[in-house]
Amino acid sequence: MRLFVAVDVDEMVRERVKPALEKFVELSGIKAVEPENLHITLLFLGEVNEGRVGEIEDSLSSIEFEPFKIAFHGMGAFPNPKSPRVVWIGVKENGELTKLANAVYGKLRRLGFKRDKDFSAHLTIARVKRKNPQVVELIKEHSSDSFGEMEVKNFKLKQSILKPQGPVYKDLRVFGYED
Repeated sequence: MRLFVAVDVDEMVRERVKPALEKFVELSGIKAVEPENLHITLLFLGEVNEGRVGEIEDSLSSIEFEPFKIAFHGMGAFPNPKSPRVVWIGVKENGELTKLANAVYGKLRRLGFKRDKDFSAHLTIARVKRKNPQVVELIKEHSSDSFGEMEVKNFKLKQSILKPQGPVYKDLRVFGYED
């Protein structure tokens, strides 16, 4: 099973992001994230034996946190806006989201999971498959846009099921407060 731990984006933010997303959908060489799949990855676990899901859930269930707010502002790209591979919307937070991501990593590191890079709060909205100069222009156009804010009340252990038309995400377990 291909697993990751994430915070889903709420409906209001999703609606605010959609107009920008739709511009990326129209571009060639770009794979935009489906609106229903928008999330902030706290930790990517990769391929995991189904028999390990219980121990992962047990470890994650011991994480305690109070709900907190995050805001979505600006647009950029990894590795940089002039040579984009991944297009993202910035996540402004007061350290609580990073603290949550570090708590998730702390618990799952004990089970042998590793980070490929330090946590950087962002919302991936598109992947660049082939260079397209219009992407650079769109990033510039939305670089100071605000996409709303939301309260983070929970995080989820999710399964990514890869299909030819794109990934389908399935919630395996919700941790924290119910919506």
